[in-house]
Amino acid sequence: MLAIVIYGVYNTLTHRKSHIPGEEEPCEACLLEQRQTHQLQEDLSLLSTPEYTLRYIEGVIARGSNTLGFKGGVMEGGLAGGEDAKKIACYVLELSGRKCPHPYPQDAAMFFTSLCGGCHGNDGRGLGGNYPDLTRKKLLGIERKEAYLKEQINRLKNQRYID
Repeated sequence: MLAIVIYGVYNTLTHRKSHIPGEEEPCEACLLEQRQTHQLQEDLSLLSTPEYTLRYIEGVIARGSNTLGFKGGVMEGGLAGGEDAKKIACYVLELSGRKCPHPYPQDAAMFFTSLCGGCHGNDGRGLGGNYPDLTRKKLLGIERKEAYLKEQINRLKNQRYID
């Protein structure tokens, strides 16, 4: 009798079934795929936050814009650093009608005009499409990342039905 109880406990622990009757336990690859999909969806939701947009702008200021492919050319990285880049990022965020999550000094407009206005225009609209329009609600690089994340999510979802 004891052997039967031990076998039953062993069998329950090693061959666990799903909590839904009639449904099999998800495979390892399926669980990994679900985690990846969840992470991609979480990344996607962060793209629309002011904090992400600020970090993105600061990154472009630091590293340059060589991946965006505008006909006006690329912006070299490092035009502004540290606090100046943060001021400019807040100013750009406000050009698109959004509020910067932290206050910035009044000289941010002066930094933008002197460092960025030559290509983007003092209004940030990009001089007739030759340079990125910084007044867009969703900046081009963020828009491209959003499209990439959505594509990856769809690929993972469709993979379930192909494999």
